[in-house]
Amino acid sequence: MHIMGAVIRPLKNSLDDMPVHVRQLAEMFRKHGQKQTHTSGRVKDLDATDVPQPLRDGWKQDSWHTPDRVVGAGKPNRPYPGEYLDADYIKQHLARFEDGATRFYRADSLGRHGPGNGGTTFVFPTSEIDNLVAQAGGDKKTLGVLLGLGEDYFDDGSVIMRADFSYEEVLNGNLRMPRGSEGGANAQWIPGGYLPEGLPEAVFDVHPEATPSDPSVGGSWGSWNRFTP
Repeated sequence: MHIMGAVIRPLKNSLDDMPVHVRQLAEMFRKHGQKQTHTSGRVKDLDATDVPQPLRDGWKQDSWHTPDRVVGAGKPNRPYPGEYLDADYIKQHLARFEDGATRFYRADSLGRHGPGNGGTTFVFPTSEIDNLVAQAGGDKKTLGVLLGLGEDYFDDGSVIMRADFSYEEVLNGNLRMPRGSEGGANAQWIPGGYLPEGLPEAVFDVHPEATPSDPSVGGSWGSWNRFTP
């Protein structure tokens, strides 16, 4: 169903006193909810004060998990998304990567650690990245904030590499919803497959041999280019 502003605004206001991860979810859906279409009327037994309505539509009816419980379980113990998210929700979310996946790396970190953190890497839909780059209009701080990387990510003198991956490459790497237990998941992670800023995210496995000896080349894995906003 389409999530209209008239629904989101009062919902968001009602969540002002809710835990931080619930408020982040509400804000995320306020910004990007109009893009979401997924099954409605499937969830009836969740506490409505703990889960924003848009996410409840994709939340499994028989799941005991709530966003705060998922986050609060801690990295090693967080449940798999399939335990609390509807299969249709997950399918539609991952379909957003059919035109490719993209992420940014600092060249020095890439050279030292490779493209994965513990064998996985976060990526975003290429089309969404291109839209955000255009929206930022060359403003580095704005772009960093929109991408959830911080306002100084592109503006501290570091060489930034953009890596683009085909849909086939990420599928071969087991493209999936983030669990929140990945090495790259930080304190801002929330369940549902989005950054708090609203950018869709997913993860896939990175083979150790995929690490390019020269990040500007990237070998046969991905397309790597120096990025200047």
